Amino acid sequence: MKLNRNIAAAAVTLGLALTMPLCANAADYTFKGAAAPEYYSSTSYEELYGARYNYGGKNIVDYQYPELPYGVTSNTSIGVMEKTGSAVLTVANGSLAIDYGGVSVAAQNATPIILTPQTQTVTVYEKPAYTSVKDMKRSDGSIGTVKIPSLGINMKVWEGETDASMAKGMAHYSSTTGWDGNVGLCGHNRGSAYSIGTIKDLEIGDTITYTTVYGTRTYAVSYVGTISSTDWSRLQATADNRLTITTCLANQPSKRVVVQAVEK
Repeated sequence: MKLNRNIAAAAVTLGLALTMPLCANAADYTFKGAAAPEYYSSTSYEELYGARYNYGGKNIVDYQYPELPYGVTSNTSIGVMEKTGSAVLTVANGSLAIDYGGVSVAAQNATPIILTPQTQTVTVYEKPAYTSVKDMKRSDGSIGTVKIPSLGINMKVWEGETDASMAKGMAHYSSTTGWDGNVGLCGHNRGSAYSIGTIKDLEIGDTITYTTVYGTRTYAVSYVGTISSTDWSRLQATADNRLTITTCLANQPSKRVVVQAVEK
């Protein structure tokens, strides 16, 4: 019995001795850690942008590059097409010139307009014309004479949009030019020896003449209409020569009749 006990104890001791190095070696290693990275991530639109991707149509994630004409290079480093050059359009003294690629035929004192890839339409505005009435007074004090043959109108023009001026003929809007550009005139529509209410009956193409110390100009009616009494847009300065004539509309104090005629 005693021998058996000794054998069992020796077996236990030997077993512990054999397992101790294995436990120590196992503690030196670990198999836990981050999963291997995805070197090739998904390019599926469903995964990147959701299942509602619109196949065959425009999506917010798409880049819409503008089309460039043949022979023009681009720079997409910032995600926007850019032309490597730009054109300069110049207008002066009625002539047009374009500078592209370093070759310039621009007229002197012209104002440049830069054309960009996004430019669709270029509108060139000429400088509005203006003539002061300071030197336009004639010997009788008037500044001009307006004739409308189709209506039998032959009236002198007096400075200032006042009742005193309209009592003697047509009145000149003092805020407008006296000769070059858009000349603004007005008059009574009725109840005066110098009424011009019949201008509402003018037709497109009818002739009006305007004579001043600078000469005589002939104009063709281009517009006849009714506007609000607070609408002054037709009196704005223009580069071309024109007459703008206004009068009241009978029994409609909030309305005005306006006629515009452009030099022939």
